[in-house]
Amino acid sequence: MSYEKREKNRKKRKLFRVTIILSIFIYLIFRSVPSLLANNAKTVQPEEGTLIEKISAQGFVIMDETIIKAKNSGELERTSIEGERLAAGVEVANVNSLNDTSYLKQELETIDKSISALKKSENETKLITNEKEKIEDFQLRLVEELQNNVLKGNLEEIYILKEQLALYDSKAKDISFSNTLVGQSIENLKDKRNKIDAEIKSNHIKYYTNHGGIISYKIDGYEEFFLPKDFENYTYDRLNLKSTSKTDEKESIIAVEQPICKIIDNFEWYVAIKIEDLNEVQDFELNQTIRILINGDKQEVKGKIIAINPYEDKGVLVLKLNTMLHHYYDVRFPEIEIIKYKKEGYKIPTKSIVDKDNLKGVYIKDKSSIVKFRPVIIIGEDKDHTYVNKGDSNGNIQIEGEDNLVKTITLFDEIFLNTNNIKEGQILN
Repeated sequence: MSYEKREKNRKKRKLFRVTIILSIFIYLIFRSVPSLLANNAKTVQPEEGTLIEKISAQGFVIMDETIIKAKNSGELERTSIEGERLAAGVEVANVNSLNDTSYLKQELETIDKSISALKKSENETKLITNEKEKIEDFQLRLVEELQNNVLKGNLEEIYILKEQLALYDSKAKDISFSNTLVGQSIENLKDKRNKIDAEIKSNHIKYYTNHGGIISYKIDGYEEFFLPKDFENYTYDRLNLKSTSKTDEKESIIAVEQPICKIIDNFEWYVAIKIEDLNEVQDFELNQTIRILINGDKQEVKGKIIAINPYEDKGVLVLKLNTMLHHYYDVRFPEIEIIKYKKEGYKIPTKSIVDKDNLKGVYIKDKSSIVKFRPVIIIGEDKDHTYVNKGDSNGNIQIEGEDNLVKTITLFDEIFLNTNNIKEGQILN
């Protein structure tokens, strides 16, 4: 064999060995990629969660509202705090008339001074009155004595008696009352004072609560439309959002018969809820207690169904409530969410769920780093997450068509989010 031929064979053998080595190397790389990807795959643990099914609807608040209206026009002064709970008989506002009553106040001051002065001189007046009565009695006796002496013809006695009678007549005139204000009776002055005081008060009227409740100066015009009675009349076709005249709570000038404020009974209130599809509430019954959310608040409010008013395929639920009015007394048309039911379960990402042998489930990494499939029973979905059954106390569930219970996920399982390179039984490092 020539040198050239040997060299050629040697190169062939070398190329063959390199090819075999590269093939093995590539094979090992491809075999290790899934394991590498699986080892680096992201996992999450389940969370305990509550799946809530809600019905969104339009609400109409109904309250027992008593409006206080102005009896006079003028400048309004609010004397209570908006939304405060008040007892009966508490001042809530006063209205000062725009008329000038300064002259009446001056006259009232004068009369008060006169009454005070007259009271101080009452004792003195009584003494003068008694003295006058004594003089008048003595004058009568002198007249009788004078008449007797005239009949007897005693001229000397007649002259003396006339002089005495003239003297006492002069004294009686000196102690007579002059026709002045101080000389008037206290009763007359008090009567005049009461009349002037009433005239002044008619220009400055105070307003009080006639029963206890929540005070509100926000008048929306629906107080006399949404009355807490005849709840069967709150039907779908009659409940509409309409604009009404509202009272500006910052307004300072008020007219006669214009609403000043309202007192809301804070023991009971009602919400009429328009239902777009009556089938959604077909399981609800009268006197059943349900929970609602108002205007997106997280605080649940309990209410008892007191009326179900169907209208074609729609309807209205009327709820009676006895809590939380102080939070919502100034809301007339709230957005309502009816809580239809709540289900407790495990919350997992929806994208982690796979189908295997016609079963819904997830792949988990157990304590031994072995990939295992765990079946789940789906109870509902919420955006990007799915709620699944927790199983019994041992974490087992009953799969349809299976005789025995099977193990489902637990709170401590590591669930794979991306299952493209995940296989059951795979051992991870």
